[in-house]
Amino acid sequence: MDQWKRETHSGNALFEQGDYVMAEQHYLSACHLADIFLMPGADPEGGVAALVVSYQNLAELYRAQGQHPQAMSALQAAHARLSHALSAPGLCHAHQQALLRGSGQVRMDIMNTVQWLGVSRQRTYRPTPARHAATRVHH
Repeated sequence: MDQWKRETHSGNALFEQGDYVMAEQHYLSACHLADIFLMPGADPEGGVAALVVSYQNLAELYRAQGQHPQAMSALQAAHARLSHALSAPGLCHAHQQALLRGSGQVRMDIMNTVQWLGVSRQRTYRPTPARHAATRVHH
């Protein structure tokens, strides 16, 4: 968990400095480390929280750069990993509950991103005026 924290803190510092390329590398490393924390026997709360935070950081990095499809992909990857972990046989109740909470949080992030993208598109979408033949209304 210490290595994950270092990667996350480094990514956050680089993000704040605007060094998105290096921040992405640290966030991807944190995501990889967090995937390991989902294994049965690991601390369920800490592992799920690390995974959710890692992918949220990555998604936020992509959103900050206007790369919204990549942000959505990051959130979907987190959801897929949590769902896969839920399918493991013999999970204890605490692990199941932590995975379900994490999955719910990521689903909410996905829904918020979809809603934001819809609102953003509505603001920027300007339909082309229809080309109609000039018509006169006679009274």
